[in-house]
Amino acid sequence: MTKKIVLLLVLYSSSMVCPKPHRAKRQSCEYEIKPQDDGKSCCPCAPGQYQESPCSKNENDTNCQYCVPGKTYNSHANILKSCEPCTSCNPNVNLVEVNKCTIYQNTVCQCQEGFFCVDGRESCSSCHPCNICGDEGIEVPCTATNDTKCSDVKEHGGLGRILLVLIPVVVCILVCIAVFFYLWKKKDCFETSTNPVNPTQRPPEVELQLLPKGLDLQPHIYDIAEKLGWLDMKQVAERSGMSDTNIQSHQINYPNNCQEQCISLLKAWVEREGLRNSSEKLIKILFDMKKKAKAENILEILNRGNGVSGGNIRTETPEIQ
Repeated sequence: MTKKIVLLLVLYSSSMVCPKPHRAKRQSCEYEIKPQDDGKSCCPCAPGQYQESPCSKNENDTNCQYCVPGKTYNSHANILKSCEPCTSCNPNVNLVEVNKCTIYQNTVCQCQEGFFCVDGRESCSSCHPCNICGDEGIEVPCTATNDTKCSDVKEHGGLGRILLVLIPVVVCILVCIAVFFYLWKKKDCFETSTNPVNPTQRPPEVELQLLPKGLDLQPHIYDIAEKLGWLDMKQVAERSGMSDTNIQSHQINYPNNCQEQCISLLKAWVEREGLRNSSEKLIKILFDMKKKAKAENILEILNRGNGVSGGNIRTETPEIQ
């Protein structure tokens, strides 16, 4: 009897010293609750993560996974099904890397020395050469976010030098105009009525607009994407050698939104091809795809944005490489 009492006392004392472990409750959600596609509300994943699967039992048990360091990121709390791909600082558009991509933020790119960002931002997609000032001197030097600003011409000699350059140019222009009108009038005098010309007709070999090289597509991304459409933009990317994985990532990031998919893929394609080649290559690929109408619409956007008259005509079809 005494042994039983001692044994009971030992068991009771051990239970008081070593209580049974219990499962800690999950902390409350630190972010704004996001509604899912199925109508269920779940706590979003933290920055640097993506949602592998939504919550099931309660709003706080969302299954989140980390992005891949150096390859993908998410900078905000989210319910995305994948992380955003890291941007590369393409030297073809005169960019250098300032900050590497982490799972929490995208790569930060900056213009190389001697170049500036057209948008005037620290993180840029394409850069242009800085302006070079002459004898007037520099008022504001070129930086990664702004072009060189030259001083105003204040010296009397500076105005004289400008006039010496402008006067011959103006004279040459006037002479060219006079010669043009002379030849035009002469042609009208010798033109006969036996072979009338319909002014609305033009030979098929001169029906394509002139495409200068090196036009910057960045300011016209949204207008071009609207004309292209997702399916044709996808085919352009495939013909340029972009991987299926890269192309599909733009579909995943913007589900059920073809316009945003097209804009995102077009931006990535322009960055990949480089500032000097993207405009001409886009038009050549569209002609190769037999998308003549879309090519001409995009040419009109580029010509209008760069101050080129719509009457400029190419005398031969562009070669398809």
